[in-house]
Amino acid sequence: MVEASKYWFEKACSDSKCHELIHPWTYKCGDATVTMLLSNIKGSYKFYAMVYLIQILMRGKKLSKEDMIQQFKLYIKSGIFGLTVGSAFVTLNCIFRKLFFSKFTYYNTVLLPCTISGLAVYFEPPHRRILVVNLFVNLVFEYWLRTLEMKGWLRRSAGRETLLFMLGSASFFYLMRKEKENPKRTPIFWFFSPPSVCKEVGAPVPGFEGRSAACPHSGPCAQYILKGAGKLFGVGVVMTTLRTILPRILTPVKAMKAMRLSHLKLGLFFGGYIGIYRLVVCLLCRAHGKDSALYALPAGFLAGTAFRFSPSTPIALAPFTSTLQILFSWLYSRGVIPPRLPLVELLYCACQGLLFHARVMHEDACPKYIVNLMHTVTQAK
Repeated sequence: MVEASKYWFEKACSDSKCHELIHPWTYKCGDATVTMLLSNIKGSYKFYAMVYLIQILMRGKKLSKEDMIQQFKLYIKSGIFGLTVGSAFVTLNCIFRKLFFSKFTYYNTVLLPCTISGLAVYFEPPHRRILVVNLFVNLVFEYWLRTLEMKGWLRRSAGRETLLFMLGSASFFYLMRKEKENPKRTPIFWFFSPPSVCKEVGAPVPGFEGRSAACPHSGPCAQYILKGAGKLFGVGVVMTTLRTILPRILTPVKAMKAMRLSHLKLGLFFGGYIGIYRLVVCLLCRAHGKDSALYALPAGFLAGTAFRFSPSTPIALAPFTSTLQILFSWLYSRGVIPPRLPLVELLYCACQGLLFHARVMHEDACPKYIVNLMHTVTQAK
């Protein structure tokens, strides 16, 4: 797709009618809003069903009846958030065209309406808003990287992204272990949460049998490492399997034929990531007879090598985004950022406006997640 520059867009589309540019399936703006709303109800709840299923799998434990009720309530709220944002796309674009002298401009089309519709994030509870904005900030970084690459100012490669992920993992795991000491923790969605620093001190333990008194876990070290690696390997395989089979659920034969050995890569990444991290931390605890948050630096760095099994730009950037999230939460807690400032909500609005603008005007540089998100939630509208 050719990038839509400001000059080209306003020359070619400024005088277009709403039904020519925004809702070609119907002439009337009111009918378009109703149609979009109905499409978004189905699409939004379909999308969030997958999101919540993945999050439950990542938790790796059975849900109680109370947990299931709570998750269902959150699912309903998330669905309302999604359908509000999606259906507002048509409504606000049509309204802004009328407000700006019945003309479309480069910035009041998509960018401004979608920035304002981001206020629907208030349907999500505060802890989920933080997770959502973390994801969208990560996607904005990806969009900027893709833009720089398209302009020839940057070259991406699996090796460079692996190094980026290794450095990010080192800092992120260190901050997560430090975060465990805070009574009010930052809500973070990640592959796993490292344990708190063990306060016990013991003599160095040679070999690899049993457990050191300083290790931040119970049971033998080998069992602890293999159990974590096996569990996350299974989660990765299940996630890939669901992603492959669900779109073909009505044709079971085709679904089974679509399975490949390459679908094990995500499981190898997840399993290797947690396995290497736990191995390095245990080795350092056994060698020194005490635990330290600093052990997360080499452990996170080396664990990042597992990224080569399943390289992905969004995942490569994710540790840095989450690191920034923890640092900003510390600034909040210390009063550096005014607590009444709705920074999370404002940041989400800005990110949503920018990313949806990229989806329409700069599709080649837009993250695939946003393309698939808008396609799914709006039922291809």
